[in-house]
Amino acid sequence: MSATDWELFLRDIALCLATYQGRGPAVVWPDRAHAVLPRLRDPHGRHARREPRDLRGPRGPGGLRGPRGAYGGRADAGPRPAPRGTGAGRLAADLGHRMGYAVEAFQHTLPAERALALRHPGADTLVCLLQGGARCHVEGPGRPGGEGWGIDLRLCAGEVFYTPAGHSCTLSGARAPCPLLLLVLRAVP
Repeated sequence: MSATDWELFLRDIALCLATYQGRGPAVVWPDRAHAVLPRLRDPHGRHARREPRDLRGPRGPGGLRGPRGAYGGRADAGPRPAPRGTGAGRLAADLGHRMGYAVEAFQHTLPAERALALRHPGADTLVCLLQGGARCHVEGPGRPGGEGWGIDLRLCAGEVFYTPAGHSCTLSGARAPCPLLLLVLRAVP
């Protein structure tokens, strides 16, 4: 991945926020996502195609293998802060610097064939699928939930979904566990 790939990816996310923040949900397909995603998926900064045998975890749902304690084949219990030295940590720091407020990165996994509700009251959130695809259902604030209300869309790896504060976002429909990157924007304009 080149510095240009990183800058174009970051620029597109910042432009989405500058346009839609505080107005409503939005999807952005950042330029150069294909080059940046491997760095975001790899929590330890290693870019090797194969991991040493001692770092592979047991087979999880769908027969996938993944490093222990990192994005992998198993569903996790909840979001974990992304370490600062990782690609996810760098993305949060660079986006926060560009936007002028704190951004926190969290790693999470959407379990296969299950729903995952993402709620960060009082904070805008960016959701990035790092692998696979999922259905996304978003509901606005103060509206009664229910079948047929809200926005439904399909997210694929590399797409970034912006959820304004007060909105709820539920991911579902993944056929295999999907690693996610959650960027929580700590200052809402």
